[in-house]
Amino acid sequence: MLGAVEQNLRRVSRQIVASLRAAVLVGVTVIAVLRAGPELWWVAAVVVAWSALFLLCRDKAWIVPADTAFVVALCLAQPWLVDADDLSTSTNWVLTAVSVTAVAHQWYVGIGAASVSVTAMIAAYLTGVWLADPDQWLTALPIGIWTYGEATASRALALLLRSGARAVDRTAAQLEQTRRDTAVAVARRAEERHHLAALHDTAAATLLAAGYGMVRGNEPWLAEQAARDIRVLTEQPEEPVGVLDLVDVLADVTRFSPLTVQVSGPESVPVPAGPALEIGQCVREALTNVARHSGADSAEIRTESSPVTVRVVDRGRGFDPAAVSVHRRGISGSIVERMRRAGGTAAVLSEPGAGTTVRLVWPHDG
Repeated sequence: MLGAVEQNLRRVSRQIVASLRAAVLVGVTVIAVLRAGPELWWVAAVVVAWSALFLLCRDKAWIVPADTAFVVALCLAQPWLVDADDLSTSTNWVLTAVSVTAVAHQWYVGIGAASVSVTAMIAAYLTGVWLADPDQWLTALPIGIWTYGEATASRALALLLRSGARAVDRTAAQLEQTRRDTAVAVARRAEERHHLAALHDTAAATLLAAGYGMVRGNEPWLAEQAARDIRVLTEQPEEPVGVLDLVDVLADVTRFSPLTVQVSGPESVPVPAGPALEIGQCVREALTNVARHSGADSAEIRTESSPVTVRVVDRGRGFDPAAVSVHRRGISGSIVERMRRAGGTAAVLSEPGAGTTVRLVWPHDG
């Protein structure tokens, strides 16, 4: 299958070659008729008409055989169309027609069909010379055979250009394949990050809470939270649609927190479902970090609606954010990356001994 570049090259080159062939053939015919006299004007009319048909039908399968037959007919009619002094010289306009047609056909058909076409036209040219003047046949032979050289040069140029076009198509195909592979790898990596974030935010967080002694194991919400974790990890997630009230989302998050959480802000903050759920997961991770690392047993959640902003504040021991490894998933994956996916931003503000504030901003009016 031809690539886009080679297809375009073939189309454009055929158009150019057909136009040049028509211009040369009509030009030499008109000059020959002007020299011969008005009685041959009909020849010029026929050549012009055929050249126009060739241009219009250049992509038809029958055009090369028909064009070969037309030129063969001109060659065999040399006794009536060409002056005797021009028969075996380069001024023979029919010989020019043979040459330009042989060159043009190399761009239209394979080497086998083109060879048959060129041979038929050369044989007809030599036959026409012999019919007009048998004594000039041998003189015309080298000139006729030279047409093979012209056709060969044209074929070589066509093959060279097509080879270059195929190389460009191969490179383009390789680049496209690389682009697709990269897109697949990026999508796979994004899915892996999403799964790791979900694992970190659900089962891992619940198990660590139990392991750190943040829960006793008999809390009424713990079984429900574990069941929710399993559903998140095993069920195929559906794309969230519609609008959620961020206040309700945060209330659901705080219900399963081992901390005492105070929430303040507007009574309702409508947010598209996707960003709302991502913000909820970020808040859940922030509360988990408070329970795990701050030493505090309470936290505050402050919300604003324009732009949508959520702050999770604790009065715990605090830390130096610059000292936290970029590979720590709690901040980089579950908070910063989640907010980036949601189209927002996340910042963690903390100092040792001064508590911590996690600020989440979704820059759209609620």
